[in-house]
Amino acid sequence: VGFDIAWELDFWGKFRRAIEAADANVLASIAGYDNVLVLLVAQVADTYVAIRAAEAQLKVARDNVALQQRSVRITEARFRGGDVGELDVLQARTQLLGTQATIPPLQTALQQARLALGTLLGQPPGSLEELLGPQPGVIPAAPPAIEGGVPTDLLRRRPDVRQAELAAAAQSAVVGVAEADLYPSFGLSGFLGVVAVD
Repeated sequence: VGFDIAWELDFWGKFRRAIEAADANVLASIAGYDNVLVLLVAQVADTYVAIRAAEAQLKVARDNVALQQRSVRITEARFRGGDVGELDVLQARTQLLGTQATIPPLQTALQQARLALGTLLGQPPGSLEELLGPQPGVIPAAPPAIEGGVPTDLLRRRPDVRQAELAAAAQSAVVGVAEADLYPSFGLSGFLGVVAVD
């Protein structure tokens, strides 16, 4: 019965540098996770603003169609009365048809943005209809001023910059491990056991 023990002295800092590399890799993966969260929140905000902007554009287009239909009726009545020529009637109809043609692409863009928001939030299609409401919402306004601080602090807070910095630190530590492998290693080993003969 027995067991072996082996212990390598970290004379050149090989294991210390390997631990540094592992720690930096863990922190870099956390920064990568933070970066994905920042991108997700930005995409959700962008999609929400796109939804509200498409709703506003659609409302304006529908209001314009109603006004232009009235304008066509007035122009046709004036044409029947002899006040305007047929060209005016055709121009009013053309303008109405052009405005009506802008509505389907706006509806498609609105539907795509709603589906994209549902996907970003991990919700099934159509589940956000109640949350967004049937009426067009207000387009969110950006704050008048954003406190950025010192530019270097702003860069340090960015998760993608932190991730790159930590990845570089991990690679530097890996270089230290590889450099320590060039030198001889010192270790202690031993055997402890009992031998019995019957």
